Amino acid sequence: MWGFLKDLNAKGTTIILTTHYLEEAEMLCRNIGIIQHGELVENTSMKNLLSKLKSETFILDLAPKSPLPKLAGYQYRLVDTSTLEVEVLREQGVNSVFSQLSEQGVQVLSMRNKANRLEELFVSLVHEKQGDRA
Repeated sequence: MWGFLKDLNAKGTTIILTTHYLEEAEMLCRNIGIIQHGELVENTSMKNLLSKLKSETFILDLAPKSPLPKLAGYQYRLVDTSTLEVEVLREQGVNSVFSQLSEQGVQVLSMRNKANRLEELFVSLVHEKQGDRA
């Protein structure tokens, strides 16, 4: 179904999608409106909304028997012997993470976002708006 909607949209048809599946909304939508308790709390482009992220948390899968990593300037934690969770601030980027790990002989097998970026923003916006009402 999502492929059909993408094709239809690519042909110039505007689609209004309502969903609780924020990962799908992030993949499919160019513009987004977020409604909380019947109030429109955000109405912008997906690109603009995602630019508000202050940080992202990444999960790095490490090669077996890698040395214990140390990352200067980053919040991180070793989940288990082969999984590292790293918070990267927007202004930091990930290059330094890989440089530091490489210098320590730590091999990264794969990397993924810990959580859906749009979901993180949604939670942040909702908490921010609830704070405004208090």
